[in-house]
Amino acid sequence: MDYKCALREETARLVTDYLEYCCRREGVQELPAPTPAAATLRLVSSELRQIYQDFFECALNQLLDREPEQVIVNVAELMDRGEFNWGRVAVLVVFAGALLEMEELLKEEQVLQLRRETSRRLTEKLCNYLVERKGAWLHENGGWTGFHHHFEKRQSPPPSDSSNNTLCCIMAAAAGFGLVGLALLLVVR
Repeated sequence: MDYKCALREETARLVTDYLEYCCRREGVQELPAPTPAAATLRLVSSELRQIYQDFFECALNQLLDREPEQVIVNVAELMDRGEFNWGRVAVLVVFAGALLEMEELLKEEQVLQLRRETSRRLTEKLCNYLVERKGAWLHENGGWTGFHHHFEKRQSPPPSDSSNNTLCCIMAAAAGFGLVGLALLLVVR
């Protein structure tokens, strides 16, 4: 099996796990992350969502009339401006998870099915972008194990007080893309 096939399978599993994690119902016990990379993605996403909560709420309100799959394609295209890094990967996947919240305005019984279908389509779009356009970069940087190690090594606190060490590193990595790009996307829609 060539590396692109293996990378596509691993990416699909990781993105599917994360998007299903985003779709879980309140009060339902969450399943443990199936891999270290999945656990890292959940941690990174939680911190990004917490810090940029206002941005995500504003973005979702402005995107209600757009198809989530087209939004993620537009955001992925913005990723090609500048140097690609793990922060950009994290922001892209986290934004896909946030897009699933748009369905909360629909009736409760429709939400879960709609989220599953949207999750499937978002997974397909993310896999296409990450594997077809960035597969070589992901491969050269250790695949999803490299993602896990990139953020894991930043989580161990240095001798000085740095309770936000992980967050600072995540945000520094994401700064290569920045949420300004997403805000720009919303303004020029």
